[in-house]
Amino acid sequence: MTEDVEIKTIVNVVPCSGIGKALGTLSRWAAFDAVEKCPEKSRLLCLSRFVVIDDEYKDFVRNNYNITLDGCPEKCATKHVERNGGTVQKSHLMAKYLIKNRDLKIDVKNVSNPGENAEKLAKRIGNELEEEIDEILDGSNGEKGEDKNV
Repeated sequence: MTEDVEIKTIVNVVPCSGIGKALGTLSRWAAFDAVEKCPEKSRLLCLSRFVVIDDEYKDFVRNNYNITLDGCPEKCATKHVERNGGTVQKSHLMAKYLIKNRDLKIDVKNVSNPGENAEKLAKRIGNELEEEIDEILDGSNGEKGEDKNV
């Protein structure tokens, strides 16, 4: 008897919704950048739809790979993916990117626009996420991992 195995072809990217925090903005910019670079392989998910228990989103996270971008140690994006039955392949905390990229000082007090350096940092993060999406889909790194590149 042959067992049907569903092949996952999409990586969901779930950024922080911390609308009142600059690192939440950074996580969303990075997520937008990554998904725009590989739209056929990735999907941007809105964190607030998990809060309202959206069945479509539950299916998305259960049946696909997931990368989360958390703006603070509360890790809401990661928690909501897991609470909705998904497995997080990669989880990133934005503060770790600030440490890794000390050359780019961002304006953490300006929530809506943390500055040009934040845009540059979001692009750097987006590039790393694009690589991770490819690695996950190629099967070379589909296991659960946290901040591998940070």
